[in-house]
Amino acid sequence: MRVHELVTELASGVGSDDPMAHTRGVLEELRSDLDAIADALSYISGTGGNARQIFYRSPDLSLLKVRFPSGRRTPPHDHGTWATILVFSGVEKNTLYRVGDDGGLRRTSEVVLERGSILPMRASAVHVAECVGDAPAVGLHVYGGDILGLERRMWDPETLTEHPLEWDHYEELAQKASRADGAP
Repeated sequence: MRVHELVTELASGVGSDDPMAHTRGVLEELRSDLDAIADALSYISGTGGNARQIFYRSPDLSLLKVRFPSGRRTPPHDHGTWATILVFSGVEKNTLYRVGDDGGLRRTSEVVLERGSILPMRASAVHVAECVGDAPAVGLHVYGGDILGLERRMWDPETLTEHPLEWDHYEELAQKASRADGAP
C-alpha cells in the first residue's frame, strides 16, 4: 500500500451519491491489511493538531493520521462534515452527543474502537475521543470536506458552553478534558 493508492481509492467516491458510504466500504476492505496502512503513513507523526496530521486535503476530502497518546481526551467537538475513522492500533473511546433543540448536548452513546474498528459519523455528530489504553490510539480519519477550512464547534468540557473551534482555545479545552474523570 502506498499513500497515493490510499488517496486515489478514497477520493474516487467524492462525486458519488453517498461519499460516506463509499468511504466506509473502502475502509472495510483496507482493514484486512492494517499494517500496510500504518507502514504507508509512518512518515506522519499523527500529533500536533490537524494541520500536522493531514496528508491529503481538498475542498471535498481530508485524510489524516491521528495519534492520541494514552490519557488524551478531546473536548466535545464536531467536524463540520461527515467523518469516518479506522483505528489501526491502540484503543479509542468515542462518546457521542447530539445537539438538542435548546442548543445543549445530549449524550447518545459510547463506542470503543480497537484495531480494525470503523466509526462513521454524520455531519451533525458531536463527540469526545480519548485514548483509553496504555498504548497510543492511532487511526486514519477521513472527512468529507476541507477539515482546515470548515466552520466547526467545540464545547467546554466543564460548562458545555459552545464556542467556535479555534485551535489555541481547543488545546486549552483538551487539556481541561484530559484532566477530567471522564467525558462530560
